[in-house]
Amino acid sequence: MPFQVSVQFDTNSNEATFFESIPPKPAVFAIFSKEAKGPEAPPYLSRTSDLRRRLTRLLGKPASSSRRLNLREVANRVEYSQVGSGFEARWLLYLMNKSYYPKLYRQRLRLKPPALLKLNLSNRFPRLFPTRRMARDNAIYYGPFRSRVEAERWSAEFLDFFKIRRCVEDLTPDPAHPGCIYSQMHMCLAPCFAGCTDEEYASEVSRVVAFLDAGGQSLVRALEGERTQAADSLEFEQAAKIHRRLEKVHEVLRQKPDLVRNLREFHGVVVERGAEPNSVAFFRVCAGELRGPATLCLDENVSSPVSLDEQLHNLLDSLAAENGSADRSAKPAAPPWEHLSLLARWYYSSFRRGELVMLPASQQIPHARLIRICRKLLAAES
Repeated sequence: MPFQVSVQFDTNSNEATFFESIPPKPAVFAIFSKEAKGPEAPPYLSRTSDLRRRLTRLLGKPASSSRRLNLREVANRVEYSQVGSGFEARWLLYLMNKSYYPKLYRQRLRLKPPALLKLNLSNRFPRLFPTRRMARDNAIYYGPFRSRVEAERWSAEFLDFFKIRRCVEDLTPDPAHPGCIYSQMHMCLAPCFAGCTDEEYASEVSRVVAFLDAGGQSLVRALEGERTQAADSLEFEQAAKIHRRLEKVHEVLRQKPDLVRNLREFHGVVVERGAEPNSVAFFRVCAGELRGPATLCLDENVSSPVSLDEQLHNLLDSLAAENGSADRSAKPAAPPWEHLSLLARWYYSSFRRGELVMLPASQQIPHARLIRICRKLLAAES
């Protein structure tokens, strides 16, 4: 993604005209050196809330006693793109750093892998555990969480309702195995000492997957059915016991972060303010992979033969087809963890202004809701 504007800088020309041509707007910019040539000479990259003020400081005549960074003597040209939000600025800065600093961009942006929960299905007896490592393996990943501690705490809470193992060793069922405290408390099927068959353990793993994929509603529906059946059979003590268990499930679900999803079904649309007046920027999240931005102008004074719904539909479909096929039936690979890290950093931050609309597995777009969000963002801007 190239920068939108490129301007030559020359200390011998009229500097006042140069700085006046720079908009005092939020932007991501690059300052290229005149001394270095070729692809091995990456530029100075940064973002700012006021491009004119930042370039005046970096390229203007420095005070004799100033110790601030000044690139006046080495600058050759300036390239920049205006942005409408902090999220767009971070995304564009990520793309530019990845392009110009392919070996250092993670360190420059201080990116670290997001906190996830991993269910390793390649193991004979899969277990669910927190991790920050993603691989293209036979595993299901859930996240991202705010932190690894949050992922570990929440998984420990909801796993109390299931009986898959929590031990870390590679198990070979042996009746002589002493087991652990979870097997003694009947909170594990105890595959370590052949307390269950492989089919029984696989069935329990399927229940865990169904719980996570359905946001806990699979267990809620099952317990509600058991409670109703117990009440109809006049087994009121059993119904009360199931009701207390159901309340605990609801309490655990209230602690679940809204962003956490199966990464294979992590679809959504990020809506942010655009750089231009009366415009919004859209980012598409497809199986955890971030794409965009695409800008839509909502200026009512502009006559267009295309309805707003159709414009929005075409815009988001173009983002879905970006960098690959639009075939939604294809099984996605693991998304770039940097994209998840940027999403989590923005979503869990205190500076978030835009909104994230999560999509179902069918990726059906709620056009009316997105249009309401767009108008809400523009109203807040004015």
